[in-house]
Amino acid sequence: MYKVKGKPWTYSGAIDVSDCATAKEVMLKAGLNFNVAKCELVGKMPIKLTGTDEELDRIIKEQKEGAHVFGTDIYRKCDNAFATYRTDYNIPLGVVKSKYTIVQNNDAFNFFDDAIGKNSAIWQTAGFWGNGERIFVSAKLPNNILVKGDPVENYLVFTNTHDGSGGVKILFTPIRVICQNTLNAAIRTSSNYVSFRHTTSVHNKISVAQEILGISKIKSEEFGQYCNLLANIKVTDEDVIQFIGENLLTSDEIQRLKDTGHTIKDIAYRSGLALTDSKISSRKMNVISDTYSYYFDGPGQRDILGTAWGAVNAISGYYSNIDNIEGTKRFDSICYGDKSRKIENAFALAEAL
Repeated sequence: MYKVKGKPWTYSGAIDVSDCATAKEVMLKAGLNFNVAKCELVGKMPIKLTGTDEELDRIIKEQKEGAHVFGTDIYRKCDNAFATYRTDYNIPLGVVKSKYTIVQNNDAFNFFDDAIGKNSAIWQTAGFWGNGERIFVSAKLPNNILVKGDPVENYLVFTNTHDGSGGVKILFTPIRVICQNTLNAAIRTSSNYVSFRHTTSVHNKISVAQEILGISKIKSEEFGQYCNLLANIKVTDEDVIQFIGENLLTSDEIQRLKDTGHTIKDIAYRSGLALTDSKISSRKMNVISDTYSYYFDGPGQRDILGTAWGAVNAISGYYSNIDNIEGTKRFDSICYGDKSRKIENAFALAEAL
């Protein structure tokens, strides 16, 4: 039996804010009710004092130019270097450049209000890493999808960094309820994920992000129609094996299988000879084999066997429920990283089944 791990943003440490009715309540419960500011960065360097008049004159000159001497250390401002910090506790968060534009936590909630409607978001989880270097908020949209009677819920996830390590990321992703599979997919002209750097234009970009993502009832319905189309495409077990292999293997690896007289099916059935001859890694073999097993026995798979929808959910189900990464690494990989790209690629490949 396969265990359903749940949504990637419900990891240990994330705060459940589903009982919150307003953005203000979410910020308070999740500890996001703080602001961030930027200050000059100063370097602390040891200095040897000999007490000569020449040295005293030099120190006086440097102090006039902004340096500061305290004890046996001298402090100088670092050019084009600033620190971000929490204004409530004066805790430094990171080092940034002069043009770095701060995006406050409440800007995330303003985005949800603009994209969904004020107080219309169904809040899920929220929280921050460390001292607040990185924050996130997740919410469910009020409009859901039915794929052959199978409910799929739509979610928005907003992440931001305050330490200069990354930008603002906004993700629109459906989740299949029965198995909690993350269904990242870019449909036609709409992307499911956008990222903005902390430049002077970041606030304007956030304000139009909902248009880029296509977060609307029409786009949600379009995704539902696409999934129902996949549910009507009939596939064989051989099709599914090929589909899983093409999603994971490189073109060179597939060619090596052909050149050595083997098939993706051999890899799915864990043929040691095929593995040795093709020089495909045992890790990839295990992923292909486990994904194929999940296609038959994963949660909610029995009712969608023999369809392209079932094949896509085998891949999303593997990364959502079997893959052994946990916590924030799982959050990042499924929402924005390599696992997200694998799931999105599965949707693209499914059209050819």
